[in-house]
Amino acid sequence: MVASAISVAQKTAGRVQPLPPAFADEPLDERADFLGMGRALSIPFPQWRARDRYRTVFFDEGEGHPLVFVHGLGANATHWEMVARSLVEGYRVIGLDLVGCGWSAKPDRPYTIDLLRDHLLEFLDRRGVGTATLVGHSLGGAVCLAAALCRPGQFDGLALLCAAGVAPVPRWMRLAAPLFLKRQILYPTLRYGADFIVKNVFVEGAKENPHVQWFREAAMRDRPGFPALHDFARVSESLCRDVLRGDYSDRFPSLQLPVLAIWGDHDKLTTLGSVLDQLKGIRRLRTVVLRRCGHMPMVEHPDQTVFHLQRFLESPP
Repeated sequence: MVASAISVAQKTAGRVQPLPPAFADEPLDERADFLGMGRALSIPFPQWRARDRYRTVFFDEGEGHPLVFVHGLGANATHWEMVARSLVEGYRVIGLDLVGCGWSAKPDRPYTIDLLRDHLLEFLDRRGVGTATLVGHSLGGAVCLAAALCRPGQFDGLALLCAAGVAPVPRWMRLAAPLFLKRQILYPTLRYGADFIVKNVFVEGAKENPHVQWFREAAMRDRPGFPALHDFARVSESLCRDVLRGDYSDRFPSLQLPVLAIWGDHDKLTTLGSVLDQLKGIRRLRTVVLRRCGHMPMVEHPDQTVFHLQRFLESPP
């Protein structure tokens, strides 16, 4: 088992050395009443809480080439469950809750893609992860793009699933964001409109697709008083504004690593029409469009997602 309370490593002076016991990670308390909103209770991997500044919650399983899974806005590491458990036999699969998300720390401060990027890179350094393939969904795609551009030599592949940050958003949206992206508005919108929002993330409903049912059951779970939802509204206030400003398309020509772009043909959040032309700026690109798929391919169609990830890893463009 890669993740254990005493096997955490960090890079120092170019070598991977074990951390002293005082810095060892702690097993995550996996009681349902603790795990809260959006966290799947069926994930087969042990989960851990790092003794770093963000108390990062993560899983780290298997052996082989590292695959690092980075979730989207309002999500957490367990949303990669169905993909990671299919890949753990041949790879080291790593997933984390980004700062401000899931059960990692949520300090009261402005949130940006750069903050999440730095958290990701610090976490990988602490665990001694050198060369790796990044797999990012939605907001996590923008974070992975930022990380790959920041450290071009560290990553040997980048998989983007319905990623943010690949095309500029309309100017009117950027201008309107400060008016509507406020926690006082976000919280009641999410509190009473969450079911409608989740429905529109997918093409198929819970009755048609057991994976969608699995996600919806996890997404609607919170403790009395909805503390996780309050935190989400607070973090999203600044983070969503930064995401709307984020556009890495002008830096795509500098990407030297192979890139896989997986999109749902019915994605309503990062629509195909707005991204396909921008993606052409990437030199080593493979684009896959999944039919009857919305914004979360790894949930709605995990088998197809795994197939294309494996093909990408074995035969990159």
